[in-house]
Amino acid sequence: MKSIRTLLFLVLAGMIMCSCGASYQEAKERRAAEKEAERAAFAAALQNCDFTLEITRIIPRGYPSRESVGEYRLRLEKDVVTTRLPFLGESREAAYGGDEISIVFNKEKVNLIKDFADADKGEYRYQFRGGEGNGKWTVSIQVYDNGSALIGCQGTGSRYMSYYANLILPQKDAENK
Repeated sequence: MKSIRTLLFLVLAGMIMCSCGASYQEAKERRAAEKEAERAAFAAALQNCDFTLEITRIIPRGYPSRESVGEYRLRLEKDVVTTRLPFLGESREAAYGGDEISIVFNKEKVNLIKDFADADKGEYRYQFRGGEGNGKWTVSIQVYDNGSALIGCQGTGSRYMSYYANLILPQKDAENK
């Protein structure tokens, strides 16, 4: 009787272990498929220039850096840029009429230069020039395959500014699909 109980226990334990192994394998395959889909969406957004960068840190040259918590974004959609980034530091040109000095692109169409030479190493580069307000800005963006980015801005008569950012993929509505 005792040996039958032990045998039943071993059979049940074996069945449970087999089902757990199958569930684990299915979960592992599902996670791999999700990761591959995310990687494909990431690459498509970078190739199509359709993404938003959320600024996480503001780094003025010669001044201490500051953290930014979702306050500033740079939106790139094809060759249209929308952003308002703060300029901290020194400028050789005065702001007119009490305006603050900011890096402003208000749905401005730009001549976007793309450099994907290092895409196999996980780095995508973009550069454009333009802006509104007190000066023109040359903006360079480096996006890495882990979703982080570095934005550099050089203005006429202003010190260089840089920003750290995180990439946000565009959200597609179910109606637009």
